[in-house]
Amino acid sequence: MKDASKEILRFWKTQWEAYMKSMMAMQEQGETMLEMIQKSGVLQEGSLNMVREWAKKYKSIQKSYLDAVEEHFEKLDDIIGGTP
Repeated sequence: MKDASKEILRFWKTQWEAYMKSMMAMQEQGETMLEMIQKSGVLQEGSLNMVREWAKKYKSIQKSYLDAVEEHFEKLDDIIGGTP
């Protein structure tokens, strides 16, 4: 049973890493687009500040989420007894 649990955890971690890579690539593209919009002068100062504040909050929430998932993986790893 422990071997099956370890395999499942390893699979989850692999899927998580693939998700993280995809998310980071999308985030980089989004940040590039945001920089282009900011430099274009299309947005008024109030709108620009709103977008900056939104991006700042998004990053903070995202970091909290990622930290929580990583913490849970560590707890699962401890419960199962480590992955090979």
